[in-house]
Amino acid sequence: MNVKLRVLSAGALFFLGSTAYAQTKKDTLTKEEKIEEVVVTGYRTKKVDEITQAQSVIGSEELKQQSNTLSLTNMLQGKAPGVLVQTQSGQPGSDGTITIRGFSNISGTGALVVIDGQYASFAQLNALNPSDVESQVILKDAAATAQYGSRASAGVIVVTTKRGTKGRTSYSLESRFGTSWKVSDKEMNFQMMNAGQKLAFENNIAPFVGNTPYTNAEVADLTALNHDWQKDILKNSNEESYLFSASGGTDKSLYYYSMGYDTNSGIIQHLKGLTRYSGRFNFENQLTDKLRIGLNASVQYQITQNQRDRNNAQNPIYVMYSANPYEPVFLDDGSYNPTAVGFPVLEALQTNLSNNKNLRLNGNVFGEYKLANWLKFRSSFYNTFAQLKGTTVQLPGSYLDNILGHNGQISVGKNDLYYFTTNQRLDFDKSFGDHKVSATAMYEYSSENTNTLTATGRNYRTPGLNVLSNTVTPITTSGAKFETSRTAMVLLADYNYDSRYLLSGSLRRDGSSRFGLDNQYGVFWSASAAWNIAKESFIDIPKLKTLKLRASYGIAGNDAPIPDYVNQPYAGFGLYGPSATTVVPSPVGNKQLEWEKVNITNLGLDFNYNHRFKGSFEYFINKRSDFLQQIPNDLQQGGYTIWDNAGDLENKGIEAELSADIIKTQDWGIQLRGNISSVKNKILALREGETERNVGAYNKFKVGEIPYFFRMVKNAGLNSNTGEALYYTNRQTPNAGETFYDLPGGKATNVYSSNDIQDITDKSPYPKVFGGFGATFTYKNIDVTADFSYKFGGYAVNAMALNMLDPSQFNTNKRVDAINYWQNPGDENVLPAPNPDGIWLTDYFLQKTDYIRFRSLNVGYTFDKNFLGEKIPLSSIRVYAQAQNLYLWTNYEGDPEVSIGSAESNTEVPNSYSLYTYPTQKTVSIGIELQF
Repeated sequence: MNVKLRVLSAGALFFLGSTAYAQTKKDTLTKEEKIEEVVVTGYRTKKVDEITQAQSVIGSEELKQQSNTLSLTNMLQGKAPGVLVQTQSGQPGSDGTITIRGFSNISGTGALVVIDGQYASFAQLNALNPSDVESQVILKDAAATAQYGSRASAGVIVVTTKRGTKGRTSYSLESRFGTSWKVSDKEMNFQMMNAGQKLAFENNIAPFVGNTPYTNAEVADLTALNHDWQKDILKNSNEESYLFSASGGTDKSLYYYSMGYDTNSGIIQHLKGLTRYSGRFNFENQLTDKLRIGLNASVQYQITQNQRDRNNAQNPIYVMYSANPYEPVFLDDGSYNPTAVGFPVLEALQTNLSNNKNLRLNGNVFGEYKLANWLKFRSSFYNTFAQLKGTTVQLPGSYLDNILGHNGQISVGKNDLYYFTTNQRLDFDKSFGDHKVSATAMYEYSSENTNTLTATGRNYRTPGLNVLSNTVTPITTSGAKFETSRTAMVLLADYNYDSRYLLSGSLRRDGSSRFGLDNQYGVFWSASAAWNIAKESFIDIPKLKTLKLRASYGIAGNDAPIPDYVNQPYAGFGLYGPSATTVVPSPVGNKQLEWEKVNITNLGLDFNYNHRFKGSFEYFINKRSDFLQQIPNDLQQGGYTIWDNAGDLENKGIEAELSADIIKTQDWGIQLRGNISSVKNKILALREGETERNVGAYNKFKVGEIPYFFRMVKNAGLNSNTGEALYYTNRQTPNAGETFYDLPGGKATNVYSSNDIQDITDKSPYPKVFGGFGATFTYKNIDVTADFSYKFGGYAVNAMALNMLDPSQFNTNKRVDAINYWQNPGDENVLPAPNPDGIWLTDYFLQKTDYIRFRSLNVGYTFDKNFLGEKIPLSSIRVYAQAQNLYLWTNYEGDPEVSIGSAESNTEVPNSYSLYTYPTQKTVSIGIELQF
């Protein structure tokens, strides 16, 4: 079989450091001719043998294994050691949270994103069409991140889009169709009551909680109305993806262009989850022997329709779990039933509208002039423009509008963003026999400009015209403008002796407008070394291609947590009303602000045996200091807050990733792969004079402990004689009417009190171990790929479970196991006896978020040219079936992955609190790829 292999450009990357090969026809084992692999390492590219830093690479082939309407952040889940990705929501295209090597700062700032050299946000990353992405490279240690200086303390994600390659034009048409549905409650370890079960439950608890029991006739009538609210509110989604692309090149030019369309209706009735249009054109041209120019241009336009995500009946997920199964969707007059929850959410999904329409344009140009064979000058200009528009509409006559009396309301928010970066650099590359020296000297300037405008109007003139000018009564209008600028001088240097001894270093001086003149500049640096022992003469193992020891140390920084202008005092103005007002805003300026810093130490080992058994091991310690955080002053100082540097933190951990080609022949292939990470986080200091701090209702910082450990009243079981719930207490004297008990676990009380809240220092939202594993099987033209992700050791407060079990909330539906409450003396391992006060939120509902998830399965078959023949103008056809989230193994009572519950109204620590939010789905799809 003849296989044409095109060597990818500098962005071509392969997972786990795999190496590309050209294959020639052979009857037995394939003869392999090694092609040197080139890897993006940040500003520069290097051969794999030359790398001294810790990084992980996720290539385009891995991204193709997942749904195109999944965000690029969520696609990273389980793919790279040290990288914890948590799904925030199951909504199509929604972001995931990314934590690289542990808790990075108090403000929750995420990693720096760089797309084709341009600094970007996670929103911009997730707006990309995944089919246009060649690779995502995650930079982790100082040798990798310090080159980005003041913005790299939480790690860096470098995204490279696809480029053209030399050869005839190759055309590709990809199409995919799929459907998805909510993961079942049974798979998440609970089931909701049907009408008969709920009515029996209400009657059984009536004497204890005070509700009026139903008569037998009422029970019979209501039982006949039984239905499943999930089926009424949810639907199976429809998903479609199309991508047409072309790439090719000559000795003088390379080009890649694509056009894409993706849509996913989502699983909530009356809403269309995501629609995205995308286009890209990447072009390079060798104008002369010395001058090369290039252009990268792209456009994305994305529309989402949104549900309310809050802890009340405006949230369809709240309603589908809370509305009773005997309450009909419609009333006798044909109107929607508000049910016991008090709001007709199915009507609201059609009359209380919310959508986002986001347009993003990117245009990057560069020119490169070869001053000598060993010296090049490159000038680059990167531009990103985004227009983000959000609209909410409350139609006249809707249920909510009638309550509020607005006669219709429309709110429009508009955010215009312009990011600009220019980069001027000299690249030096020269070899002296076995010695190779490389260096880059660079000046960089970047700016971010944001303009926001929001307006609300009420009282429609004409029904059906949802524009602000159709409202009679203006309510609010506001706007703001923000500008940030940064400048940097950078020096990168590498020394390489025979790919055996490697030295690398970086030095960067950054300036940021976010700091006062006294501390506007910071210096960040790194040094690293590597020794490839496999190349030593005393190692006589020809098949051992790599055995590389690596070490690095350096300093990176962060200025992202602070808003603009907090480095100086400023005033606010009120321009409307009976008289103009001038006030000093709550945050007062601080000219002494300086950078957050992280000192990073990393030790690593890479190995590659016969290009079949490969892996790496890492040990790291990150010492973080001078956190940027908003600190309240004492009341006698005016009660203002101030941004200041305070706090120290340590992360340390280990990472490992392995891959093994168990079978690798001309026809057969079996590859196993996996990665695992364990990270420990510890607070070393808070602000001066502070040793602990409560964060939200359930979490806490404390010197010497894990960040965000939980603080709750601790459950002590129940009194088996009375059915009363018991709670551990450190108090010594009971209050009137209170009884203390001496239990093996300590002193307990029968009265819930917030005074009994205790620190639970061994439990936090952060898992102790996480990672992923998978396998690929090939036989001739058949390929099968399966991937799993997992995490262990984290916890979350399951407030959703409390609501589903609490008998005092008898007017809403309950889980089937809510009936398992205390009824007779001696009952144990049951819920407390029903009472009007209900069940209190204690650590009984602090549940492990351990899980293993069957993330994806892809089965495909490729019809090659040998099958198609010369008469068909196609080089190959690949057909495949794909599935995501096939199964979940967990003891958590709900989804252990969803990291934000009821995001609109939930102010708790992300990943720590489970409530009602857009659920995770199972997805199946079929697709076809045509190569011309």
